[in-house]
Amino acid sequence: MFASANSVVKFNGLNYGEWFEQIRFTLGVMALDSAILTDEEPSAITVDNSESVKSRYERWERPNRLSLNLMRLTMAEIIKPSMPKTEKARESIEKIKECSQSELADKSIVGSLMNELTTKKFDWSQPIHDYLKHMSNLAAKLTTLGMEVHEQFLVQFIMNSLPLEFSQFQDKKKHHDQVANLVGLGSASSSKRTSSRKDKRNVKNFVKGPQSQIEKEKKCFFCKQVGHFKKDCPKRKSWFDKKGKHYSFVCYEINLFEVPNNTWWLDSGATTHVSHIKHGFSSIQPIRGPKQYLFMGNMMKAQIEGIRTYRLILDTGSHVDLEGCLYVPECARNLVFVSRLDNLGFSIKVAHGIFSLY
Repeated sequence: MFASANSVVKFNGLNYGEWFEQIRFTLGVMALDSAILTDEEPSAITVDNSESVKSRYERWERPNRLSLNLMRLTMAEIIKPSMPKTEKARESIEKIKECSQSELADKSIVGSLMNELTTKKFDWSQPIHDYLKHMSNLAAKLTTLGMEVHEQFLVQFIMNSLPLEFSQFQDKKKHHDQVANLVGLGSASSSKRTSSRKDKRNVKNFVKGPQSQIEKEKKCFFCKQVGHFKKDCPKRKSWFDKKGKHYSFVCYEINLFEVPNNTWWLDSGATTHVSHIKHGFSSIQPIRGPKQYLFMGNMMKAQIEGIRTYRLILDTGSHVDLEGCLYVPECARNLVFVSRLDNLGFSIKVAHGIFSLY
């Protein structure tokens, strides 16, 4: 019974059609669907009943009882209290269908979806992209039920559900929000000052107090001379002209073409050799004890399956033995730690647009 229940989708109030089809199919395979296909219920057994009447009741009672149990097992826990309980499987199916279309069911569904949205945690059991898509779908379902989830709340729910590996990303997000709030406050205060100045212009009758005759001394903090401020300093301007203009560039990577998975990349930022190809290892020493992970620059992690020397065959026919190479099947690329090549006696030269390793 439990194996059959696990093969049926959980009824959450929104998926009655899919749930009923799977229930009917499962009961049919188990030869128990007679209880949901007929309204006829045999009369209760008495002492005076014949053997044929007793046999007919027993043939109905078992499928009916097991059908009711299977339906309860395949319901989401959050909506079980709101589902009616009956003694007949056929009647129970009809009641569930009515409740799935009622306002009470909508409230139960909203509670179920909201509970999942606010308590769900990312546990690495699926790609992060699929997890984000699932959370967005939950918010979309709530919106269709009349409970709109604003984007900023959805983002916050997702951020709260991420594990410690995303703490740096969470800090950046929090800092960005604080900067945005400060910018908003600055704009608001600026608009208030502007409106305040406009209001002052409209005041016609006012008494002007005595004006201070003390003038602030102009002193440059760049050349230390009196008579001008730093922003107007000619020496400072000429100094900037001599230094020239400064530019800040941000480098990022875009993969514009497909790269074979057996390609090796020289990585100056890596801390060890990494390969996802198993046949290059003469043998692999498994990682004992707790699971160990390789952390990427994009805050993702991949489990390390083992470590050993990898023999990299070059196009020239010679080979390079990469000692201490990690076997990480989930890693998308094979990486060569450039700094370790120096220990093997290799030299690196970059000149005239050519990268040489010899």
